[in-house]
Formats: sequence, C-alpha cells, structure tokens
Amino acid sequence: MKRLVLLIVVVALIAPLAFAGATKEKPMKIAFFVSDLGNVFHQAQFTEAKKYAMEKYGAEVFAFDGKSDSAVMTQNIDQVVAQGMDAATLHIWDQEAGRPGVLAALDKDIIMTAFFSPCLGPGFDTGIPTARSDEAGVSFAMGAEMAKQWKAAHPDKPIVMVQVGWPNHTEVKSGRTDPFVKGVLSVDPKATDLGCLSGEKGPDAAKQIILDLVTQRPDVNLIYSEASNLTVGTMAALTQAGRGKMDNGKPLTEIVCSVDFDEVELKGVYDPNSSLKLSMGLPPKETARGRIDLIMDIKSGKVAKTSPKSQEFFYKAYNISYWTMSRGDAVAWLNDQFGTDLK
Repeated sequence: MKRLVLLIVVVALIAPLAFAGATKEKPMKIAFFVSDLGNVFHQAQFTEAKKYAMEKYGAEVFAFDGKSDSAVMTQNIDQVVAQGMDAATLHIWDQEAGRPGVLAALDKDIIMTAFFSPCLGPGFDTGIPTARSDEAGVSFAMGAEMAKQWKAAHPDKPIVMVQVGWPNHTEVKSGRTDPFVKGVLSVDPKATDLGCLSGEKGPDAAKQIILDLVTQRPDVNLIYSEASNLTVGTMAALTQAGRGKMDNGKPLTEIVCSVDFDEVELKGVYDPNSSLKLSMGLPPKETARGRIDLIMDIKSGKVAKTSPKSQEFFYKAYNISYWTMSRGDAVAWLNDQFGTDLK
C-alpha cells in the first residue's frame, strides 16, 4: 500500500513538469539568406540579425550562404523546408529559378520574405513581402549634390553624367540609376546623360569601361559607380588617365559617387584631392532588424503573408558625403555598424 501511495505521489509531481515541457513553445527558426557571407556587410548583417532576433523575439537565426553563386542560392531555398525552418528572408539573384522553392515553402505554411529583389512577381498571383534599403532617396540626393558642386566649381562646363553598374537589373535601375539621373536633372535640366554602362563583370570590366569612356567622351564629369567593387576599377582607370583629381575638395576633373561605403572608401571620400566624394552607406544593423521585424509583422498579422503584388518595405540608407558629413561622423558610423575600431 505504501508503494502505491508513493507511486501516485511521484506521478503527481512529474506529470505537471512533463506537461509544461510539452507545451513550451519552441524557438522560431529563421533562415537568413545572404548572397555571400564572405562580404563584410553580410557578415555584420547576419551577426546583428542573430542577436536582435533572440533578444527581441526569442527566435533563432541561421545563415544560408549563397557563396556568390546563383545556383547555390536557389538550392538553399529547398533547404528551408528540409531543415525545418519556420520563416525565411531570401537574398537570391535568380528570381525565376527560385519561385518553385518559394511556392513549395508557402504551401508548408512557412513565412517567406525577400531582401532587395522580389521573388514572385509578374505572371504569378502570389507575391511575398520584400525588404529594401531606401537606395532611391540617397541616389537622388547624391546626384543633386554632385550637380551643385560641379556647377559651383565649373559654371561654364556643361554636366555630362554616366552610371556604371547593372542596366538591366530592375531594382538597381529603380534604386540607383534612375533616381541619380533625376537628382542631377533637378539641379540642371540640361545635363547630358550617357546612360548606364554594364559593369556586372566586376572591377576589371569597370576599369576598361572608364578608360574607353574618358577617351571617347573626355567631357564626362559626374560618374555613379554603382557598387564599391566597381569603384575600385573606376578610380584606377581615372588615375591611369591622369584624372580622378580634386583640389582640396574642389572638383577638377570629375566627381564620383559609389555604393557600399566601407573602410576602403573612407580613405578616398575624405581625401581632399580624390574625386571620389560620396558613397551610399548601407547599414547592416538597420537592414538586419528590418528583415527580422518584417517576418514578425507577418507572424502577428500586421502584414499579409502574400499579396497579388509583392509589398515593398524600405529601411534607412545613408548619404556619406565629404561635403555634408564630417570624417569623424563617418568613422563613428562605420564603427557602430561594422564593429570596427577606426580612428
């Protein structure tokens, strides 16, 4: 009899603990796609996403590295289901190839969002929410500022602008190329636009493009190099051609702006004798938090999981300018966003 009573007591004590363990909600698992985890921006972005998601939402974040390979990025989408993820924020280059995997994940009731480029669009009746940086606002501001600086220094020399980047990429066109041109034209409606030249093959291609351009059109004076790796080639070409110069912040040969402000560009932008004078700062912290918040807004019902057209949500980007931001502030921004210890 004593054994029976003891057994009943033990069961009574264990049962609530077992029930509590069974009902405790497991942490949400989020797949955080990056195009290349070797890139310092994406490293900082993932680090912040992992920290922020756990601290604010108790969610776990896992990096899905695209390794700068479109095929790998597409294969990673299949792993969202295979690895039991509850949500994913995608960063892929081939939206067409990625669509079947996205639709399969949605069928499993997994929350799917995109970063930078929508994954479902024309021809599909389902769109997923997309997080983007406010590149258009900064591109416009850089174009307008460059035009003002050039006209102040050379009122007798007409503005001739060019962009080097991805002329056929929808999001680059809408976020960088087109608003930059509008910014320049807002200051000088008579400015000549030579269009966007394809630099998608990298810095060596950008270098050759600029070398050819300044030979054929030596009057070009505003250049938008639409990624920091392209800017390496752009500035090398200008230097080789005897250009790329300023006189204590006053334009002599041209003004160049870039994207992806980093420690390397800090040196050029704040060199008073270099024609690289502005760069778009894409903040990994705000970007990471925005991507996580968007998933949680879908989970809570604030944002629709799907819609006929992908909804776009924009997060802050920065205009890092020699003329409007001090070097000290730029250094502080880099240290805060990337965890560096620059002086």
